[in-house]
Amino acid sequence: MKEKYKAAFIIPVGAKKTLDEDGWEFETSKRLSAELSVFLVDALNLRFLESYCDSDTYTNDSIKMTVIYDHDKLIEFVYFQLIGNGLITLKTVFSGDILGNSELFIP
Repeated sequence: MKEKYKAAFIIPVGAKKTLDEDGWEFETSKRLSAELSVFLVDALNLRFLESYCDSDTYTNDSIKMTVIYDHDKLIEFVYFQLIGNGLITLKTVFSGDILGNSELFIP
């Protein structure tokens, strides 16, 4: 993804959002559903790219999704880099009730 992209996050509902010099940080003791990444990979038609430390990355032509885990392998948040119609696609997929314990945050 060398083009300009739009960032978006899926975070637990009620997470405190803070922009600092390292980027966006989210503070909450809540975690996202374990099924979330499986649902998003399928719904967004993503393929596995790599696993690094506490994250898994998936991609397609317009979306790069990185799932960030805590030390217990629970999902803290999901980070997206979106180009072209990637944001529209993400908003369409996210509109369903299946992701009720999560919030789509677009800075």
